[in-house]
Amino acid sequence: MKNIFLIIFTFFLILFLPVFSFGQLSHGGIPQGFLLKNKSVSITKVSPGRPDIEKLLHEDAVNEAAGMPERMGIGFIAGYNTSNAGSWITYGGRQIWNLQIELPGAVGIGLYFTDFNLPAGAELFIYSADKQHFIGAFSNHNNHPSGLFATEIVKGDKIIVEYSVPEFTVPDNKFTISEVLFVYRPMSFPVNKSALNETSGSCQVNTICNEGDNWRDQIKSVVKIVVKTGLSSFWCTGSLINNTAYDFEPYLLTADHCARSGSGAYASPQDVLQWVFYFRNESQECDNTVLSESKTLTGAVKVASSSPLQNDGSDFYLLLLNNNIPASFEAYFSGWDRTGDFSPSGVGIHHPSGDVKKISTYTTQLTNDQWGNNPETHFRLNWSATANGHGTTEGGSSGSPLFDNKGRIIGLLTGGQSGCTNLTGFDYYGKFSYSWLSNGSNDTLKLQPWLDPLNIGSVNLNGTYNDKQVYARFHADTNIVAVENSLRFNDLSQGNPVSWKWRFEGGKPEFSTLRDPGFVKYSKLGRFNVSLTVTNEFGADSLLRENYITVVPKIFPNPAYEYFNVMTGSDPSKECSILVADATGRIVYEAQINQGQGGFKQINTQFWKTGLYVVRVNGPDFSYSGKLIRSVYKNSDR
Repeated sequence: MKNIFLIIFTFFLILFLPVFSFGQLSHGGIPQGFLLKNKSVSITKVSPGRPDIEKLLHEDAVNEAAGMPERMGIGFIAGYNTSNAGSWITYGGRQIWNLQIELPGAVGIGLYFTDFNLPAGAELFIYSADKQHFIGAFSNHNNHPSGLFATEIVKGDKIIVEYSVPEFTVPDNKFTISEVLFVYRPMSFPVNKSALNETSGSCQVNTICNEGDNWRDQIKSVVKIVVKTGLSSFWCTGSLINNTAYDFEPYLLTADHCARSGSGAYASPQDVLQWVFYFRNESQECDNTVLSESKTLTGAVKVASSSPLQNDGSDFYLLLLNNNIPASFEAYFSGWDRTGDFSPSGVGIHHPSGDVKKISTYTTQLTNDQWGNNPETHFRLNWSATANGHGTTEGGSSGSPLFDNKGRIIGLLTGGQSGCTNLTGFDYYGKFSYSWLSNGSNDTLKLQPWLDPLNIGSVNLNGTYNDKQVYARFHADTNIVAVENSLRFNDLSQGNPVSWKWRFEGGKPEFSTLRDPGFVKYSKLGRFNVSLTVTNEFGADSLLRENYITVVPKIFPNPAYEYFNVMTGSDPSKECSILVADATGRIVYEAQINQGQGGFKQINTQFWKTGLYVVRVNGPDFSYSGKLIRSVYKNSDR
């Protein structure tokens, strides 16, 4: 075995010096549960229940025939928190709480929280039991004054909730999982590429296809929504929309009927604070094989709607999202037209059945129609065949925007008869022009006060990107630094930021609010994240660079004559050993480093031959190799 080791060691010496390889060492981007491969951890398991899926699907068929949105999941009351469920362990300098939630037969699981108030330094991850899909980390930046929070859906019928705090923090209860969402409708996940074509009809056309080439901006304004109404959750579609102040307020437009369940219940303000909005949920290829990574935001407040009591209006629902849209979302704020003109052509962009984003095309002039008792509230249309299919709409498309031939929103989908089995069926879109002023006199019943806050009287408005957005960018002098050494970070942010919030995981200082944070010192081995949040008067942007800084053992002086030192930093959780080999691969020195006493070892080289040596430092989850020269000169002479 030793001969084999020497052969391997010499091979790496020749080909890969210097060599540095870490496993999944650091938290902050990677759940601690992914690092516990060799540690036996008992995780408490809970199962809130299992619904009668056949009964749900029967109810859904009745409700969807009546024009209700497509339900995709049902909630179970839970009430789990760190005081009454789960189990705690200590690992890697953190206290970690785990809870496994099992919903046999679920396609995916979503979580709804109350009393959500994470402290600084805390991290929350949710991941599938097979560790193929994880989301997080969520932190105190996700706190909302209401204490409400919700997560996007995680794949599978078994998920693990992982909450961790620094080791010496008092692990008080900081959230309650109030409801667990059982998703029973098919949906696509980034880790389940083969199922992308199973959630909507085969006639639908992905937005990445050439049908979307003239609509790339508008496509970036459309989002998928998980709508919560009581214990039921539904798929709907919405779109970001511009206003005459060009202040990029995060207004999002969808359909009023999306907020109503089959029983007639209307989403409460608390429900809306837990809606989840998926941006960029698209296929990367026209043939539906590669799903892009979605970005999500949680929570909104209702600003106005056509009417919560009846559906005789134009069926609109205007939201203001809790958060400004981060620059990394590359979001577009769509324009609009309130003239009511009958466009000769255009597209609908939507998420049918909660699927990835699709585009449907019409090439014949719109006609006038209605959905309820009031006349001329809706446009009616037929869809046209295109090169890659014959886009229609489905459940989940509700609330999606209809664009005219100039790329402006003119309507929102209420419903219709079209589908992949009825390509010629009519669809009905509530008119933007009717929603402007005609649903009622109160500001909460019309769009005009919100989308024309300056009272300019514009009849149309172009869409735009937020050109005033601040962008977080930074660069370090080097990405690899020896333990106990320092480096500098340079702010490269754009958009004239006025404030900065740095976090240097593993560094000293760990936090800074200066544009130039000065030197940051690293005293522990590992790979560490660096994050920066910048703000200006128009918003904020954050950049997290995971595993950006690699801290390696320090070997000095080099070249060496009488001795050299190995420094690994004081970290008792990382017991390290040293192995030195000469150029032939022969081991000339082996020892342990006492991490509890500073992680320092001085090695005598007086009787070694001059030449090249390899110093290898091994830890529980890393290995580092560096060159050492044994010199003819004394250390003091160098």
